Formats: sequence, C-alpha cells, structure tokens
Amino acid sequence: MNNNFKYFPSFSVGAFGDGLRRNFKFEDGFPIRFYAEEFPEKFRHTDFLLSAGHLFKGHPNCYEDMGFKKDLNLVMGDSGGYQICSGAMKWKPEMKQNVFEWLENNSDIAMNLDIPPRLKLEGKFHECLDLSKENFKYFADKQTGKTDYMNVIQGANEFEFSKWYDEVKQFPFQGWAIGGSGFSYYKFLSGLSVLLDGKEHHNPNTKYLHILGTSRVTYFLLLLQLQKSLEELGTNITVTTDSSSPDRAVVFGTYYIGYSLKRGTWEAIGFPNEANHSELVDEFVNLENPTFPFITEFDTELSKHVDFRDIKMKVGTEGAYSYGMRLHNFQFFKDVIHRLETIVYGHDFILKEAISTDVYNMMHSIDEMVKSDNPKQVFEKYKRLYMKMSNTKKELNINTKHKFFKEIK
Repeated sequence: MNNNFKYFPSFSVGAFGDGLRRNFKFEDGFPIRFYAEEFPEKFRHTDFLLSAGHLFKGHPNCYEDMGFKKDLNLVMGDSGGYQICSGAMKWKPEMKQNVFEWLENNSDIAMNLDIPPRLKLEGKFHECLDLSKENFKYFADKQTGKTDYMNVIQGANEFEFSKWYDEVKQFPFQGWAIGGSGFSYYKFLSGLSVLLDGKEHHNPNTKYLHILGTSRVTYFLLLLQLQKSLEELGTNITVTTDSSSPDRAVVFGTYYIGYSLKRGTWEAIGFPNEANHSELVDEFVNLENPTFPFITEFDTELSKHVDFRDIKMKVGTEGAYSYGMRLHNFQFFKDVIHRLETIVYGHDFILKEAISTDVYNMMHSIDEMVKSDNPKQVFEKYKRLYMKMSNTKKELNINTKHKFFKEIK
C-alpha cells in the first residue's frame, strides 16, 4: 500500500487548542501534544491544521506556541474564509495582508483567503467571487515560496464551480482546495469534476488537493479512492482533508466506539460530567476499574495516564478527563482511516462486499473520472447518484437558460 493521503486535525481553537499551546501534561507528565517528539512514536501524528480566522489576531507566533518543528511537522493554515461567511469575523480590506503574513509565518501549506458564498453570504456568489479574486491576486503577487498555497474554488453546483474556476485558474499556486462540500458528495464531486476537466491533476505545479472540513466515513472512502486513482495515473499529488470533529464531539460528551462501513456512520456513547450527569460523577470516580473503554490500541497507553477518576478535575475546558477523551477520539479517527486504507487499497471483491452499492459506484465513478479524457461527461453519467447520496433535490430544477449559465458554457 503506497498512499500519500493526509488527514489534518483542526484542533487549534477551543479548550484543546489552549491546552496544546500551554503544553498541558497529565499528572504523571504524559503530554497531550500528539504531534511532538515526546509523544510515543507509534501513536504520533505530525500533521496539523491551524485556523488563521481564529488565531491571526492574538497569536502571531502560533507555530512556536504550539511547539511545532520544521524537521518533524507539516502544518496547514486555513485562511479564515469560513469565519467571514459565518459572521464570526467581519471582513476588512487589510485582512488579506494580515492573514497572508500570518500564514507565511505559521504554516507550510495554506489556503488562499477565499470568501465563501454561503451562510450569511448566501446568494452573493458574484460578490464573493470578485472579492476572492482580489485576495488571490494579492497572495499570488506576494508569495515567497516559504509556504505552498492552494487555490480555492467554491460553488453550490457544477455550474458555479466552473464559473469560479474559470475566473481564478490563472493564478500560479501549488494546489487546489474544494470548499463548502463537507456535507454534500454532489458538491464535492461537482468541484472535483471541474478541476479534473481543467487538467489540474496533470499540472506539475499541483502538489495538493484538499477537501475542506470532512468527517464522514464515506468521505474518507471517496478521498482514499481519489488518492489511489491519482497514484495509478502516475501523479505525485497528495490528497488531504481536515476536520475538528474528534475534538468538538467532546463538548457534547461524545466518545467514539465504532463505525459502520455499510451505513458510513460513526458510533459513539455519551460520557458523564458534572454539567450533564452530576449524580453519576461519584459513581464513576469510585469504580473498581475506572479506565475508559478500550476501543483502540492507543487506549491501553492512555489508561496509564488518565481515567474516570479525573472527572473530578476542572471539566469541559481544561480537565485531564476531557483531554483524555479528545486523544481517544482522535486516535480512533486515525485508526479507522487506516482500516479504510486497507480496504480501498485491497482487492476489489472485498471492497464491494464491505460497502453499499451506491458508495461503491461513487468510488468507481471517481476512478473513472480521474482517468477519463472527458471528466464532465463522467460526472453527468453519475450525477443522479451523487444527488441521491446527498439528498439533493433543488439542483435538479436549475434554470440553465438564465444568463449566468449561458456565460459559463
């Protein structure tokens, strides 16, 4: 198995991010910095994503604060576009310079500062595209080679992705990121078909292909298939994705215990804390065997350093109890991705037996699209399947006679 797929945990904000910057350790000195040399090599994960949208103002030297090292870690920088479209951060023209300089100082790979036409900016596609183009030109002119930048495309369907791509494809960056598709296979494959149709996978400058914010089991299968297909084509492109789910799940007391290949879902149980099950706290503390459930090999190591007795510590924000849950969830995520790799890179008979027919057909369509001379034709062939799997209905009624669509055909 020879794949380059990379998962970037996006844990730089919230309680876990604070703990990582403070270099929190359990009482016996065991670290929570899973990316550092002091963490057991067997379980170490050296890739990480930093969020400029949350950190560029208060943490100018975040790379150093987190304890990253050039000869060990690969750090990706998210530019903060999501924070802008969600309203968490107000756009100001000087932001492009501030974010660019922060990314240059704190990341090895980074996304351009795009303005996604979603959430509070829904319906403002052209305005977001125009503003994104200005930012991309600034990044293109200022890039020094210190950081590899990825061009970002956004859209709600294949028509918008195509329009966006045609407007920004001239900028000389080192990869591509597809935004806004983390919950829609249709949107992801719309964006992918546009990039493949533009022969970006044959562009020698394309080092990375990133899909923003994915956590689903089925998505990992699709991305691993994409990586495999690109390798079989002879490219050196690394497929990447990121998510904060293993970290954010702990806010709700969620502890991962399994997954379903057929359904493409995660399985989890709820853990108690003083906020939601105060009546159980003493019972858990006094258990004869107070260790967390053993789900992965890592849990054997974790049990030496933290267990239910730590529920009495400061819970929910800085407690060893919650950090232990986060480490477990993350290591479980890693473990599942590795299991999926063995299936995707194994025999096709096993793959077909392990997953649903629809997911198998989606994976097959990606392989067909990557290796086709006409990716858009392949996309159209499978479009109904993508929509079905995404529970997408409204795109079926797109009025392609509108002036907007005539301009991009």
